[in-house]
Amino acid sequence: MKGEGALLALCLFVCGRANVVSAQDASLKATLQVRYAELKSAIGARDDKAVAALLSPDFESVDASGQIQNADQMLKEVDALPKDPGKVSTTELLAVTSSGKTATVVQKYDMKTVKMAADGSSRNVELVTLSTDTWVSVNAAWLLHKTVTNQVDYYVDGRQVLHKVRATSKS
Repeated sequence: MKGEGALLALCLFVCGRANVVSAQDASLKATLQVRYAELKSAIGARDDKAVAALLSPDFESVDASGQIQNADQMLKEVDALPKDPGKVSTTELLAVTSSGKTATVVQKYDMKTVKMAADGSSRNVELVTLSTDTWVSVNAAWLLHKTVTNQVDYYVDGRQVLHKVRATSKS
């Protein structure tokens, strides 16, 4: 009977701890969702200062080909993109985990727009990426430290024209 009581106490502790962790993860997920929305807004406005304020000083972006860019390089590339008032995009946080002042987010970015083809016809375009992002808490603010694009899919009029998966190194 004594062992059953200890087992029950352990189960209650573990279950209670799981609820605390999931509440913390839900709170962190909500906080990071706001940070992604701020990043989207700053990029859309081509506000480099606002974007930089959301990035850690040693930020890096790794694309599906393995090319690495720092914040300045990434901002120049974003600034060079034409503005697209018809663009609609969403960022879905698929998984959020944390350890201390570091959080890892697996996220899906989905962008849809209409582009004009060379023949003057319009094409429905969709870009879907899956990325793993690392955020760090600096002075109580979450800053994007690293984004790694794991997969890119590009569709034109519903037909997939590009599928690229980042090669992973075997360790």
